Amino acid sequence: MKIAVCISLLFLSAITDAQELYPNTEPASNLPKGVLAFRLANQIHQEVNQTRLWQGYRFMFGINEKLTISQTFNFSNHHGYKLPADFIKANADSTAYYTEGRQLGNYYPYQFENFDLNFKYRFYTNDKPHEHLRFAAYLDLAGGNEAHDEAEPSLMGDNSGAALGFIGTYLKNKFAASITIGAIAPYRYSQTRPKIVMKYGNAINYSLSLGYLVLPFTYKSYKQTNVNVYVEFMGKSYEAAQVYYKGEKVSTRNVPSLAKGNYLEIRPAIQFIFLSNTRLDISVSRSILNQSYVKTNTPFYINLQHSFYF
Repeated sequence: MKIAVCISLLFLSAITDAQELYPNTEPASNLPKGVLAFRLANQIHQEVNQTRLWQGYRFMFGINEKLTISQTFNFSNHHGYKLPADFIKANADSTAYYTEGRQLGNYYPYQFENFDLNFKYRFYTNDKPHEHLRFAAYLDLAGGNEAHDEAEPSLMGDNSGAALGFIGTYLKNKFAASITIGAIAPYRYSQTRPKIVMKYGNAINYSLSLGYLVLPFTYKSYKQTNVNVYVEFMGKSYEAAQVYYKGEKVSTRNVPSLAKGNYLEIRPAIQFIFLSNTRLDISVSRSILNQSYVKTNTPFYINLQHSFYF
């Protein structure tokens, strides 16, 4: 009997929510109560002669139908333990300091960056046959002290801080759409020997995600493989960073990666769902308005997630 119920739940999940399991954003829907999921997220891009790899190990648990809690541990080779030794420079007569910002192509070890704790609460639900509208709010709390050398903040590895946002998701038959808007308040980075403090600006992130269920045409078994296609538009607007050396403000003139900025990128993706509880996401990112200095060239994203139904 329990096995039958489990299979029914998996089958129902595949039918109703498959096309809103967005590869790069979260929907307003939650994990069912008591379900544990694990996701390995990977982002890869080439920077001069270095292959940059970011990985997030995320554990998600459905507290009830309205609340999901997630914990992510982030690792990458994007930064060193400290900022580069020549990150701060002095002018000709050593009366003022300046920086040229990030340095491309430096070797950095693959290391733990930070951890992120996420609470997502669904506060509105309007479900109909083959259609639903849901709204949720989320809170992110991240801890770490990574030597992030760009103005753009991210709580998934680069910065400590907090984020608060809103998600709205609409699904009808095989099509689903979702919007996200949130605010990020990053915490500063500090180091000694030499004494450097970086204050990152606040940011607004926004996204529009669209998903469509391609296969199967007709559900006959929960063992059928689902194939979904997505296109996601993701952007961010952020303030400039401020850099201090031995208590003195450092000039960041003509350093685009430390100036305020905004960008919008498009991420087409394909997704495979196996046995209604394991999914594989493959996507790529391209800039369509300005650029993100955190990533260079063309980043690829590969996610693998498995859900455990107890």
